[in-house]
Amino acid sequence: MKKYGMLICLFALLIFVFVCNHVYAIDSKYETVKIGLYYSSSAKSQVNLSSDSGFEAGYMDGSNFVVQSSLPGTSFSVSASSGGVMIEGVYYAYENGNFALKPLSGTLYIDGEAYRGGVEFITDSKGLLTIINFVNINDYVAAVVGKEMSPIWHIEALKAQAVCARSYCITTWNKHSSLGFNLCNTQDCQVYHGISGETESTVLASLETKDQLLMYGQSVAEALYSSSSGGSTGYSKYVWGNDVPYLQAVADPYDLSSDNPKAAWSVTLTKEDIKKKLTNASINIGDIIDFKVTGADEYGRTYEITIYGTNGNYVLKNDRTRSFFGLYSQKYTISGSAVPNETLYALTSTDAVAVTSFNVLSSTANIVPESFYISGAGGLKCYSDVDDTPSDSYVIHGSGWGHGLGMSQYGAKAMAEQGFDYIQILQHYYVGTYVQ
Repeated sequence: MKKYGMLICLFALLIFVFVCNHVYAIDSKYETVKIGLYYSSSAKSQVNLSSDSGFEAGYMDGSNFVVQSSLPGTSFSVSASSGGVMIEGVYYAYENGNFALKPLSGTLYIDGEAYRGGVEFITDSKGLLTIINFVNINDYVAAVVGKEMSPIWHIEALKAQAVCARSYCITTWNKHSSLGFNLCNTQDCQVYHGISGETESTVLASLETKDQLLMYGQSVAEALYSSSSGGSTGYSKYVWGNDVPYLQAVADPYDLSSDNPKAAWSVTLTKEDIKKKLTNASINIGDIIDFKVTGADEYGRTYEITIYGTNGNYVLKNDRTRSFFGLYSQKYTISGSAVPNETLYALTSTDAVAVTSFNVLSSTANIVPESFYISGAGGLKCYSDVDDTPSDSYVIHGSGWGHGLGMSQYGAKAMAEQGFDYIQILQHYYVGTYVQ
């Protein structure tokens, strides 16, 4: 009986492991994703289509392609027409508000670019064609991985990226529903250019993680990712203001690898640069007096900057501390200030008397350098001999690239190269999540 009992326990353990790691079939409503290729300002009056096998014609009922007929020919142009499209002089009326085509087999070409799946057409308010590629979500993921991460990177990093891409697709499913599709093909969603994004490694990454999603509790996690964390990821509350339990700051030493082009960077801003940025944003605080980090987390990621002016102050918070000045990340320090970071002394006859505060009236104020002394590491020095005297420039020293939430792609690369598998990578970056 002991033998059978051990076998039963082993069987139960295997079932548990299987349940926790099994590749579940994804919910049917997510099997086909609709990607906007040309829309709004990029919508077209005409587009060229081709395939090696001819086409089926019909319409989209949600994410389901409904076949109505076959279309002769393997190459033709589709033009916008009132309430439908024109193909080789033949009018095809919209059914269910759209017209769709799908190759009988093989590859679809839209203006020469190769795609899997089919194509849907909707006429926008200007009478132009919104052009949508509908494709299986796992094929979509294989193409996204090759554009969002280098396909020559370690397969475990690519698999982590695949799970992120699939999960992000689902959590942002309705982002562009008002335009008739789920996601766009730019980095506003995820970069997607059809088959050109696929390689043997990205297809394998999608296949080996087929239908797998990053989960938190019973919900799909929004698997945000960026190029480089700069050595630590961020708190969501200090980026976009919402406190997401699995998007919390974690130390990320893996990110600072020697091949990371943004492991260290610097940007110089003058006071005039800062004033011009404020003016362009219709903000007037007069001339710039100082520019400082006034809030940062325990890892040194900035979440507040204060700009001091002659007519008041202006505070930048969260992601605006990065985006307002076009910086690579929120992980940085600022050097340079309106006054030296040392004690200032005024020389009187034979004694140096500490000055606890003073006002610099302007850059042309009547200040005689020989009258001021600095107490520094080298003792009492003439103000004019100190290297870090007041300057109109600030140097921002930083690391990382992107919003810094969730997975660092360069960090994932280094982790994979050090022997971590894709689940370990994901669980490092997304606190309290699991893969299902």
